[in-house]
Amino acid sequence: MSLLKINGSDLIRGVKSGCIKLEHERDRVDALNVFPVPDGDTGTNMYLTLLSAVKEGEKSQGQSLAAVAKAISTGSLMGARGNSGVILSQVFRGFAKLMEGKEQATALDLALAIKTGANTAYEAVMKPVEGTILTVAREVARAAEAEAKKDPDIVRTMLAAIKDGHQTLQKTPMMLPILKEAGVVDAGGQGLMIFFEGMLEGLVQDQDIMLQSYKKQEAVRLQDKRVDKVLTLDFQYCTETLIKGNNLEPTEIKEHLAPLGDSMLVVGGDELVKVHIHSNHPGKVLESCLQWGSLSDIKINNMLDEVHEHRDNWPRLNDELAAASKILKKIGLVAVGAGSGVVQILQNLGVDVVVEGGQTMNPSIEDILNACKEVQAPSVIVLPNNSNIIMAAEQAKQLSDKPVAVVPSRSVMQAITALIAFNPELPLEEVARAMMEEMKQVKYGEVTYAVRDSRLNGLEIKNGDIIGLIEDKISVTAGSASEAVLKLLEIMVDEDSELITFFYGEDVTEEEAGSLKEQIIKNFPDCEVDFHFGGQPHYRYLLSVE
Repeated sequence: MSLLKINGSDLIRGVKSGCIKLEHERDRVDALNVFPVPDGDTGTNMYLTLLSAVKEGEKSQGQSLAAVAKAISTGSLMGARGNSGVILSQVFRGFAKLMEGKEQATALDLALAIKTGANTAYEAVMKPVEGTILTVAREVARAAEAEAKKDPDIVRTMLAAIKDGHQTLQKTPMMLPILKEAGVVDAGGQGLMIFFEGMLEGLVQDQDIMLQSYKKQEAVRLQDKRVDKVLTLDFQYCTETLIKGNNLEPTEIKEHLAPLGDSMLVVGGDELVKVHIHSNHPGKVLESCLQWGSLSDIKINNMLDEVHEHRDNWPRLNDELAAASKILKKIGLVAVGAGSGVVQILQNLGVDVVVEGGQTMNPSIEDILNACKEVQAPSVIVLPNNSNIIMAAEQAKQLSDKPVAVVPSRSVMQAITALIAFNPELPLEEVARAMMEEMKQVKYGEVTYAVRDSRLNGLEIKNGDIIGLIEDKISVTAGSASEAVLKLLEIMVDEDSELITFFYGEDVTEEEAGSLKEQIIKNFPDCEVDFHFGGQPHYRYLLSVE
């Protein structure tokens, strides 16, 4: 069939179809994880990102193509999970930018939108790596543009793009040695191609596609217990407004409002600026804003009343004073963690909100953003504790109404060391830098099991083998989890090492962990050894050496 133009209804139908196709294939994409560990979740992350995009896009059903594209972009960003999901959201962001002001799109419009999306995704990644989803997106866009300039038919344009995308995908192992060694193509690129195939299938259908009752795996935010205390705030009123005018300068507005409060956010362009500030004089804030233009969407909330309104529902704790000081501190803490023991340890170390997730379930940008909002502090530090969550944390930082710093921890063991340097009385960026410096003092390792045959780092790995990783690199195989820990420590411990710490997971008994501790003490007599119940899934042991 021939298709010369698409509108907003066509676009949401196509994205729905792509989402459904990826849902059906997500297990296959998950299995392409380079490391044969039980947490490959690229397909799941991309599917959940798309599901959020579809749900938001449906709210603009019947509106212009531009409105639908913008809604899809917003939904994908808020629901983005893992690096692959964040990159996908950036593709949609660029796509929506090209579609601004359009009621319909031609094949060339569609091709240029994909191209803009690919470029936006590249720009969002600090150090782009070829042989990944970025490469596949770029080549899909290149092929689509070349075909659209020759043929106005959208179907043939998309078919040409999909064909070229698959050819590029098959070349990814030649671009990225680690893919070649593992014997897989890039998982994110595969997920993207499945989405584009489904999108095209949706575009050529006449009837709308209904998303059935798909299960949405939510990351659960575990809030720290609060106390029944009377709170005081330096600045009591949360004041927000939109300024509409001409030739607005956000920087000038920000400098002018700075003496009136803290937790300030001034963003926008030359015609519309959003202002958020905590102040004791909201009237002065609004009067100052009036000099630049007209005000709308004015919101003034008495934060102290809001706190006290819910006071009677807060559980009373034995350590009320400690918890109260946590609420009153100038900088709050959000961390990602999985396992009841891990969560408890993070909370005991002062983390205000733990977003449950990690290796086996990456939280979305929205999950992290909501956790930052829940923290009763004017600014927040986020510890992602997983390399696949750092990008989502950085995006949440950009969207937050309060200042946020991301300490890019790749393991909960790094986070625990970083928390030693946490001082909420210092400026936010200074605290974050100190935590990152402290984090360098620790080496971390993990013990899990292989979920498929593989060859990595010169190791022959069979499905079910016990494997040990040092700082995300598979380093040893072993006949048992305890043996893997001892092998890892042989590599990690040096003459300067003083402390060995390990957390045992949900599949390990306390007796097994205690026996392992005795063996570690015997093998490494110069180190102090400490162990705790972590309760983390899939990973038998998490360990660190300082």
